[in-house]
Amino acid sequence: MSILIVDDSMMNLAYFKQVLSEAGYSEIETASSAEDALERLGMSEGRIPRKAAAFDLILLDIVMPDMDGIEACRLIKACAPYVDLPIIFLTGDRRHFKEAFGAGGMDFIEKGAPEYELLARVQSAIRLKKETDIRKSREAGLVKELQLAKRIQKTVLPAPLIEPGIEIHAQYIQSDEVSGDMFYWTRIDERRCGVMLIDVAGHGLSSALISMSVRSLLSGMVKSITDPSEVCRELNKQVCSLFGGSRGSIYLTAIYLLIDQEAREIRYFNAGHPPGLFFQTDRPAKHLENTGIPLGVRKTIDGAGGIFRYDGPGKILLYTDGLVETPRRSIREGIKHLETYASRIRYLPNDRFTEKLAVLGRDKNDDVCIVSIQLN
Repeated sequence: MSILIVDDSMMNLAYFKQVLSEAGYSEIETASSAEDALERLGMSEGRIPRKAAAFDLILLDIVMPDMDGIEACRLIKACAPYVDLPIIFLTGDRRHFKEAFGAGGMDFIEKGAPEYELLARVQSAIRLKKETDIRKSREAGLVKELQLAKRIQKTVLPAPLIEPGIEIHAQYIQSDEVSGDMFYWTRIDERRCGVMLIDVAGHGLSSALISMSVRSLLSGMVKSITDPSEVCRELNKQVCSLFGGSRGSIYLTAIYLLIDQEAREIRYFNAGHPPGLFFQTDRPAKHLENTGIPLGVRKTIDGAGGIFRYDGPGKILLYTDGLVETPRRSIREGIKHLETYASRIRYLPNDRFTEKLAVLGRDKNDDVCIVSIQLN
């Protein structure tokens, strides 16, 4: 462990260095002034080092000429690489304690105190520094892992679908590094497309793991089971099988659409999800209302799903509840606000339409997914 002792008294420097050396501390450096100490830390002339010098503890005298220890401590603690570097003040006068601790000092040693007190305080400070370094290293590793998970999660999202009769665009806004929201679409055959949006309860890593597990089931499921209600029943069965033994309740809301472009027909099943909105020119928005409970709540789910036919161009808007939840306003009011805003901009190209809606999802405390399906 490396220790820097700062004192303008050569006698004090020699004393503290000897006591610490005899106790087994071999990496000890000394500085005879605050300016000298700042230079050792790479902070002379106001510089901010990119990397911290390899010190685990500073023993810092308070009363020194030119710059005193309190000012030096304040400068060191204001420098990002040294925020967690412990500083113990050396003093023979208690009058400075309040100001010294306010500057960021963690402890003090009175000059003339017994050696065992010096060693005990040094040992405690170094132990804290070691624990802090371990914690920060683990946190940095976790951040890297989450960033990797975020990239992986985004790679499984489908690319926009742009065809003569249909366009699908989406916006994906994460409150954390990873998200429990997920959207999926695929062309089932020449005339039909399947589109699903899910929202796992909660957010963060646990919700993301569940959404990724569910995503892995979808490709085979939606192509082998065509009816939306049956797709959701099978998905519910799989969710209960995978996570039914977990502590606490694990569930997700979902809405699945089967779009038949030839028949101009949309079949859907809504498992506890906010209603989808269907916009056509000069007509009130049609709601794809709830038809069932969230997936994972019970082993069986009821509901026959819904069906409607369209006779001209229109947009179907799907979204997760993070888009319409606002403090001090009911979710019903949030949906109404979204419906009003989306009605005003429904004439925009589909990609611009989703970009405009995404503004409503910024700075939310929840994940937000927006999917818009343009039927031409």
